[in-house]
Amino acid sequence: MKNTALTAVHESLGAKIVPFAGYNMPVQYE
Repeated sequence: MKNTALTAVHESLGAKIVPFAGYNMPVQYE
């Protein structure tokens, strides 16, 4: 899967990451 430039930011904010259209997409935050 590809990551966007903001993937690390989303992960640090507690995002749940799921694959979508070839990219890792944040869908839910804690």
